[in-house]
Formats: sequence, structure tokens, C-alpha cells
Amino acid sequence: MHSISSSIAGAALLVATAAPVAAQDLLVKAARIMVAPGTVLQDSALLVRDGKVAYVGDDIPAEARARARSVDLGAATVSPGFVLAATTLGRDADLAESAFAFTPDLRVAEAFDAWAEQLEHLAPSGVTSFALTPSPRNVAGGVGVLAKPGEEQGRMVDQDAFVGFSLARAARNQERDPTSLMGAREMLREAFEAARVGVEVGPDLAVLRQVMSGARRAMFYADTFAELNAALALGKEFNFAPVVIGARDARKVMGKLAERSAGVVLGALSPTARIADLELTAKLAASGVPFCFAGRPDQLRLSAALAVRHGLSRDAAHAALTRTPAALLGQQAKVGALRQGCDADFLVFEGDLLDLGAAHVATWVDGVRVAGDGHEDTSHDERDER
Repeated sequence: MHSISSSIAGAALLVATAAPVAAQDLLVKAARIMVAPGTVLQDSALLVRDGKVAYVGDDIPAEARARARSVDLGAATVSPGFVLAATTLGRDADLAESAFAFTPDLRVAEAFDAWAEQLEHLAPSGVTSFALTPSPRNVAGGVGVLAKPGEEQGRMVDQDAFVGFSLARAARNQERDPTSLMGAREMLREAFEAARVGVEVGPDLAVLRQVMSGARRAMFYADTFAELNAALALGKEFNFAPVVIGARDARKVMGKLAERSAGVVLGALSPTARIADLELTAKLAASGVPFCFAGRPDQLRLSAALAVRHGLSRDAAHAALTRTPAALLGQQAKVGALRQGCDADFLVFEGDLLDLGAAHVATWVDGVRVAGDGHEDTSHDERDER
């Protein structure tokens, strides 16, 4: 009996030892915390619990504040991390089916490489989440994912985030159908119609039904006036609001974009861009068309700053880096802000992030610093200071 009791006690001790221990809360204090565009707290804090924002500002309970491990960022500014709304990470060929143009049920998640070299450039540029999109080479490219960089490897947050389509030149191929924009448009129109009226559909058309029901967002590569009109016409006929990637001729269809509640993912801006391109963001904002930027991660902040110099409000520019791309991807409850319940993805700047002279100090993803030097954790709770 004694030996049995000892064994039971030993087993209980092992179970207790192996049981997971909850991570200590993290209290992040800073002179300015940009909770969301237009909402800035002065000399405030946010409490991170299990990788998410648990409380912000005066809502932080005194007991939780006292028990938390503390990081004091001093005079720094904290902003939500940047959301890159569309990228193939330079792997267009790997994310496309070369033999067939219509592959809506192809899953980008199956090609996601958590250790890809390209991920190393995201966090240092302020990108804390990104949409890995199907290649623009396929008319219906498949299901894209929302993912994040990490300190050592990336991870997928949502494997079924949206569906990628393409009416851009890259999707038209003289060696396979479709060979023209008209052919690409008709291929999609016929497929959506079959998905709408069919009693039984396969996995490819089931994806299109999800787009029509609003369960998944539709991301369309389209640049020219004709391509944009084709994407908007499909959205109108089949009752979905497309998010257009590229949209080089967006100024020519501004009214239709607003009418269809479409969003726009613009390419990165540069100081040598045409004035019309630099002023486009302000015109989109005035028309009520949501927009954000894509392209090279290290050009996102520059793009927003250039847009401000050419008439865009600072709040709209900040939104174009954070909240708007999150909303266009249907991920606003997870990323793009520092409100309660959102992922604790944030950036630390020495000054205004839209002032290119302000240093980007650090990037945090899910409450863990993944890039930059930043301020060291105090590694003790605030009660030790009293």
C-alpha cells in the first residue's frame, strides 16, 4: 500500500510539474499609444495577455497592472503593426497552376514556407501580418492566407482568408485559355453562374459560392480601365464587393468603385511617381473608397508619407497602413489596431511614424519583440519597485 501511495503521489507530482504555466502579463508603457487611426492615448499603457491586447489605458485593472512584467518605452510612440494586404513574397510561379487557369480551390496554405528567406524582411520594415495571395497568373488562383513573421519563423493565422482572382495581363496566355480579357471575364462569369444555380457543385465552385455569400473576400488583380470595369461588373452581377490589387487606372472608375463598395490595394509610391499617382490616395479618400498599399515592405511607410504630402490626411494615411488593409481582408478583429481582443502586434517609433526622420525602434508580434533593439524588459512586476 505504501508503495502504491508513493507511486500515486509521484505521478501527481509529475502531472503538476508538466502542467502548462500561464505566461505573465506584459504592461507596455509609452508616451503615445496609437490604439487606432484617430485614437491616441498620451502617457498611457496597454496590457498584453497571451499574445493579445487584454486592456488599454484606464481600463487596465490595478491588480493586473501591479502583477505584470513591465516595459517602459519612455517618450516613444506605439502604433499598430503594418498589414501588407497582398504579396506573393516573390513566389508567383510556386503559387500558380501552370496548366490550368481556373483553380479557385487551390490552397496557398499548402505552399506556405514558415522559414522562407523573404519573411526576414517583413518585421524590420514594420509588417506584422500579411496576406499571401495566389499568383496573378491564374484567372481563379485559389484561397489565400493571412500570416505573420516571427522571431525565427512565420506562421499562418487564417488559412482560408480570401479568394484570389486575376483579370490582369499575367493571367492571359497564348498557350492556354483564356487568351484575352474577354475570355477571362467570361470564364469567371460562367463559373459564378454555375455556382449560383447548380444544385450540386464541386470544391471549386463551392469556393465561388462562399464569395457570393460574403463568407470569403474576393481579391482581384486588375490594372487597366477595362480590367477594373470587368471586375466591378462581376461583383455587381454576383453580389460581392471586390478588393482590387494594382488598380493603376482607379481614377477613371472612382464612382463605380464607391458604388460597389470596392476596396483598392495600390502599389507602393515613390518620390519620382507621377503627380496624378501621388494625389490618387486623397481622391480615393474623398470618394469614400478604402485603400491601402502593397509592394516592397520597406516602401509602405514611405508611401503613406508621400500620400500625406500630396493631400491625404494623417489619420487616413495611418489607416492605410493598419486598419484599412485589415478590414479589406476581413481581419479587423485580429489585426490592424490595438483595441481589446486584437493581437498584440505593434511598432515602436521615436516620434511620428509619418515623419521619415523618426526612427523605427522595434517590432512586436503577438506580444514578443521580433525585430529591433528596443527597451529591455524589466523582468519584474511593478510591486518590486515600491
